[in-house]
Amino acid sequence: MLLAYALLGGCSDVIAPADSLVFNFDFGPGPHGFVADFADYPPEHAEIYDLTADHRPIPPPLDSRSGLFISGINRSDDLFMFYRGALDGLMPGARYAATVSVEIATDTPSGCFGVGGAPGESVWIKAGVSAREPVPVLDGTHLRMNVDIGSQSNSGVQAVVLGNVANTRRCEEPRQWEIKTLAEQAVAAPVSPTPDGRAWLLIGADSGFESLTQVYFTRVSVTLTPS
Repeated sequence: MLLAYALLGGCSDVIAPADSLVFNFDFGPGPHGFVADFADYPPEHAEIYDLTADHRPIPPPLDSRSGLFISGINRSDDLFMFYRGALDGLMPGARYAATVSVEIATDTPSGCFGVGGAPGESVWIKAGVSAREPVPVLDGTHLRMNVDIGSQSNSGVQAVVLGNVANTRRCEEPRQWEIKTLAEQAVAAPVSPTPDGRAWLLIGADSGFESLTQVYFTRVSVTLTPS
């Protein structure tokens, strides 16, 4: 845990209030206890979604780096792929306002057409903080999130849309992995930690593109300010 300052990737320094708590996670060395999961799909047919997640090296030209890889084929028109990790050492009974920023690696070009939506601009990166551990729960035939992450391009109470997975290359150019930094934004709802001083950080990709999406989460930063 770091106090007062946060630095993420190539961004400028973010100066936080002196009583803020800043958590920075660099996923190059390892997953830091983050766990992958998937929602908005029928688990009975999970095999056709080709859901994959692990910590692995990024392909060239970024092969000197590693990150949290996650991948799936969106056959439900609304696949959510995510990682969650614990934030410990918070003050029980306090209320914190949260801001989050994320760095990803993506080889998805801009300006492409796709089934259901663009493969870049219709896959939205979201991040959020909640007191409840964010997990998928069975709702009828589908797994749905137990916290409000919003729907596709819309933010929810516990998660905010930071951007999409489109990189700087155009659709007609060869695909190439690039680092993309998504600027800090505020989560709508404040968070009150559990009695043992824990909250949960969520980072994910909400897809409206009805085919394969692959992305690496390389860094995430969250600032919690008492409110």
